[in-house]
Amino acid sequence: MDNGFSRDCVNLADACKALAKEKLIQGFLKKEFGNKNYLNALEAMKSGKLTGDIGSTVHDLLIDAIANQSTTVWSGLIQNESDKWPVDVLEYHGVFWVKALESDPIGYFLDLDSAVSFARSNWDNVYETEKDPDLDDGEIHCPFCDTTDTCEHLLLVIDQTFRQAEGGVLYEALNAKWSKIVEEADDPNFDEHEPFDDLLQEVDSLSDAKLTASPDSAPGMSSTYSYFYCSSKKKTMTALKKFSIN
Repeated sequence: MDNGFSRDCVNLADACKALAKEKLIQGFLKKEFGNKNYLNALEAMKSGKLTGDIGSTVHDLLIDAIANQSTTVWSGLIQNESDKWPVDVLEYHGVFWVKALESDPIGYFLDLDSAVSFARSNWDNVYETEKDPDLDDGEIHCPFCDTTDTCEHLLLVIDQTFRQAEGGVLYEALNAKWSKIVEEADDPNFDEHEPFDDLLQEVDSLSDAKLTASPDSAPGMSSTYSYFYCSSKKKTMTALKKFSIN
């Protein structure tokens, strides 16, 4: 059951008041609005009044940034009678929101605990991915068909330690894109962490579920692996097209 309500939830205007304090957001505003309108855009965020041309532009920019640039900070599964649906808490510079299949986001949370509490209580039978009993055998199970083999839902398997894709429909496309990024950097001091994380955020935004296995959770492994899934073959192929175009 989806209740879709929380007293801790705030709207975008109130979330803006918190985002306006972040230096990275202020830099984002300067880049988008220039020096001429930067202070007006910042004031709109601080006041929570997203009206007029500048306020409307701030609203649209943030809606897009939050949807596409947030990172997953907590993952769980909703256990139904014959299926499991992913539910995630995502963060954008200190503002949190909950993403679940076939459920519209209800708004934003100003702390992680409130967002996770909502994710746990809003649906029946929710448990954290790390506590998924299907992972007790040390193998990753697809959250949609339960197989431990490659399936039509598998978008990407990535070795995060060595930054290399090892499976999924995005396997070749991601390795090719990453190789190009490294080659074009042409710098012996090139810091790979941020651009690689950006690539994984792009994959995460295209996926419906993410699972992680590490040497801690699966003894004998030498690397940390992330597994990204889509809920259907159609979504998997659509994700491949979008990733290849970008």
